[in-house]
Amino acid sequence: MKRAISSIIFGGVTISAFAMQGSFTIVRPFDGSKVREMVKVLFPNDEKLKDSGYVGIFIDGKFLEAVAPKVSADKKYWEYALDTKTIDDGSHKLEAKLYVDFNNQPRIVDTSSVDITIANRTSIAVPEDGFLLKYKFNPGTSHVYRMQERTIQNVISEADQKKLGSRPFQIEEEGESLKIMYACDNAYPNGDGLIRMQIVPDRGMKNREYSYLTVPGNDGPKKYFPADMSPIYMRIQANGREVFGAIPDYFGLEGNTGTTARFGLFASFPLPTLPSQAKKPGDTWQPNFQLGALDLQNMHTQKSVVDIIPARGDFQGVEWEMGHPCAKIKNSIAQGTTVGKLKDGAGSDKISDKKVSVEETIWFALDTGVIVKYSRDITYEGKGDFGIVTGGSNGGGGAQQGAPSNGGNNGGDTGKGGKKGGGSVDPGDFTIRDRFQGPPRAAGTNNGSGQNARAGNGPGGSGGGTVQAFVRIRRQYLFVLEK
Repeated sequence: MKRAISSIIFGGVTISAFAMQGSFTIVRPFDGSKVREMVKVLFPNDEKLKDSGYVGIFIDGKFLEAVAPKVSADKKYWEYALDTKTIDDGSHKLEAKLYVDFNNQPRIVDTSSVDITIANRTSIAVPEDGFLLKYKFNPGTSHVYRMQERTIQNVISEADQKKLGSRPFQIEEEGESLKIMYACDNAYPNGDGLIRMQIVPDRGMKNREYSYLTVPGNDGPKKYFPADMSPIYMRIQANGREVFGAIPDYFGLEGNTGTTARFGLFASFPLPTLPSQAKKPGDTWQPNFQLGALDLQNMHTQKSVVDIIPARGDFQGVEWEMGHPCAKIKNSIAQGTTVGKLKDGAGSDKISDKKVSVEETIWFALDTGVIVKYSRDITYEGKGDFGIVTGGSNGGGGAQQGAPSNGGNNGGDTGKGGKKGGGSVDPGDFTIRDRFQGPPRAAGTNNGSGQNARAGNGPGGSGGGTVQAFVRIRRQYLFVLEK
């Protein structure tokens, strides 16, 4: 647990009575070593140090933070995780100071330091002609990513916005998580690859053999087993651009009359596109956002599973990420750009005068030709009637008419007992839906935060009504390669 000890920096008087010379020493990293990414700083787990208090971490004499001791898994060390990517490359002095409380005042009782060289970026050589970034397609291989969704909503009334010092009300909500697989079923002589894309069981969660998800149109999460998880096929170029996309037909067992339709769960998350020509850090180009676009009503004739939106690409640099030398790329759509194919989500369909911006950051492994991590942020800004509730904290399970989808399923007149709304994995430009389900419902409809809900009136609440408010809804999606 991190603890703020700004006063410690100014009260550092060594007390010999507490000196423990030789016990408190940085044993990792070694003095003079080269490091990158997350580095474990280790100290011996001496019994005399167990109740000492805090360790202050300094880089070149500048205080970073103070932490309480954390014992390593093998019980041999204290450990501290240093994120070297927040520090410039080059030579630095890493220093740790041990503090204890004496007469209610923190005091330094021991110090240890090592010299390190941080090499997150400078250790990756950039060819004179730049990097030609291409996916490497090897038939029979597959890559599984964990996708985590997060929503941040900021709302402030027009009246409060005019008040000096007023700040918007903020709600942060962790959405659902899933695993999605990209398997290469074929590689073509021209460099194209045939990719099979589908949700897979979330075995990372208690080793379960299913995924627990909320699809658009459902009021809550359900279990989906491997038999439910249907593939989407895409032939893509080496830069990720779609050649064609298709949903395979399903043929039931012999003798099946067809009266019972097989369930199908689809996830259309096309891989990010890469530049077609060699690029160096600092170069820009026009890439495409490939947005998931399934037409399940005409899936037998559908030949594309993406919508395309032009964007701006920026080669931000090279750096190590997850143990790989990577090209770091940022694709973006400027705020206010018309993106008619971008689906509304998280209550953004309630915003008038809407401005949209999209940013996508990619870490592409230069050694394996695979994306090891990428994130996408979609931000909606505008104003609307969001019915800010002015009552107490218990007043609003199912509160505002037209509110963003963070109200309750069972809310309503009294605002009592509402479940947490929203949370459905419907990431705006992506599609997750049942094979035989109708068009997905707009977020917030009939779930306690849509048009049929009324202002909260529960304990501590006093109604609220609707007022014009400015809102920013930011939806974040993080994909991390697991295998």
